[in-house]
Amino acid sequence: MRPSVRIVGAAVALGAAAAAFPLLSTTPTAGAADFTGGDLVVYRVGAAGGTLTNAAAPVFLDEYDPSGTKKQSLALPTTAANGNLPLTAAGLSRSEGLISRSPDGRFVTVTGYAAAPGTTGPSGASLTASSPATVSRVVGIVDGHGGVDTSTSVTGGNAPSIIRSAATQNGDDLFVAGGNGGVLSTTLGGTSTSSAGGTPSSNFNQLSYQSGSLFTSGILNDHLSLVGSGGTLTPVPGLPDNLLTYGYAVLDLSAGLGWNGTTADTIYLANASERAGVVDKYRFNGTNWVRAGAFDVPGVSGLVADVEGGAVSLALTTPTKLLTLNDPSGTASAFDPTGPTVLASAPAGTEFRGVALAPTATPGPSLFLRTPSRGSNVAISSPTFPVTAYVSGGTVSGVTVTVGGNTAPATKGSGNVWTANVSTTGLTAGAATLSISATNGDGTTTVTRPVNLSGTSAGALTTGTYAPTSTGITRKGTWKSYNTSLSPTGKGQKSSVKDNTIKAKVYGNKLVLVFTGGPAAGKVKITVDGKATTVDLYAASVKKKTKAFTFTGALATHNVVITVAGSKNANSSGKTVSVAALQVL
Repeated sequence: MRPSVRIVGAAVALGAAAAAFPLLSTTPTAGAADFTGGDLVVYRVGAAGGTLTNAAAPVFLDEYDPSGTKKQSLALPTTAANGNLPLTAAGLSRSEGLISRSPDGRFVTVTGYAAAPGTTGPSGASLTASSPATVSRVVGIVDGHGGVDTSTSVTGGNAPSIIRSAATQNGDDLFVAGGNGGVLSTTLGGTSTSSAGGTPSSNFNQLSYQSGSLFTSGILNDHLSLVGSGGTLTPVPGLPDNLLTYGYAVLDLSAGLGWNGTTADTIYLANASERAGVVDKYRFNGTNWVRAGAFDVPGVSGLVADVEGGAVSLALTTPTKLLTLNDPSGTASAFDPTGPTVLASAPAGTEFRGVALAPTATPGPSLFLRTPSRGSNVAISSPTFPVTAYVSGGTVSGVTVTVGGNTAPATKGSGNVWTANVSTTGLTAGAATLSISATNGDGTTTVTRPVNLSGTSAGALTTGTYAPTSTGITRKGTWKSYNTSLSPTGKGQKSSVKDNTIKAKVYGNKLVLVFTGGPAAGKVKITVDGKATTVDLYAASVKKKTKAFTFTGALATHNVVITVAGSKNANSSGKTVSVAALQVL
């Protein structure tokens, strides 16, 4: 397997297994060696000599050279430390552990669960039955130096129950998929996701960038699809409707021949629908995809391809073996490969899952920018704002952060976490680029990230819940105090005099005004940024009433005025406006 810049392969896995392993506590391997271009990386579940069960098992990335010699084994974390989460896998869920390399060759993406080894689902069920709300699904990034970042968690209602794979182009923007939820997007270090394709019930396996585009595999109509902009999924035509696809490689072998705006003209895929498992080859004829042939590889799940000349070399995984299969003519309309050749066997008590080409090390240390997140809003109302990063590898001689024209040195804290406090002096609101550089004896690594600098006026209320008597809130006219549990101080302000006001400036994404409604309540006029809304506070009995305002776009200061309208509905016995609290979110 020689390195190739034309393709990036993908790996995947499939279904059931065996038994229990000793509880372990591991952290990423100290002093992990650089990966070597042209080598293979295999996602291995379980510790040698243990037994796999439905509980969480430790995960290792094993590096093999083209002859099958094992170069190193990188342990992924099983405990939380330095901002990294544990990343383990369910021992008996072979569809997990699907890994892929970024198009530029710098990163391999891995997925798992934020659970210690031995953790199960409810009542001893499989770890996959755990709720993502209690056991986060995790995306990990591994670079060519063996640097590991597992700070990205996927939680909430749309998180996949069985997390299977992730993909990235740049190490910052991430896509993730699995047993449900469709294709989701997030960013390094993020905790929230948004839909990038499919539906909440979609059942996907492998995500990877192939021939310059993002693809996903799965079952039935989702057997192999192109993920387009706007979340559009385009199934590859000509494949059987009942196909169950795991690993695949989508290649560009014939100049000028490409499907649906991509450069793709040849596909190899691990087909779990036929016999005990086969590797299929398809060729694009300018109109449709036509099957060129199939080769039996029982249990095949992971698949990655490399190209030299017109020959295609495939690396394949089954739960027990790492294999190679060679197609001497990738452009041929037939498939008569040589092999398979066994490169390596999984140690007893473990299983192989996904396989990818090894990431390529670049000069400088491993550097993962943690906060602020990509595209996030950075408030420049304070004198400084913090930037954090995870830096490892050799003796790091300096870490610096630059935003606009301002540069600040970072200092090393616990573990490999570095923090800088960047001055906001002279910075103006708007789009900006944050740049962080780290240096060791091998060179300098630089990571850039877009952020939005947001200004705020002095005296604005930021995130929090405020009583109407709080600093920064002004009252005009006669207001009286009243007791209410809805106020953070236990006291609200009320008035029935027309045109009496309460004013404030707020800085946030959302504003919620909390009132006390009741039989004597009147109407209130609320003006936000010059736009007025009237709310009737009458209720048959005393109760909480709220009015919410959501602000779109970049963080900014918003002006709010609460005015006693001096009017009421016919059922009310009074015109009182009772203000309990202002919440800024």
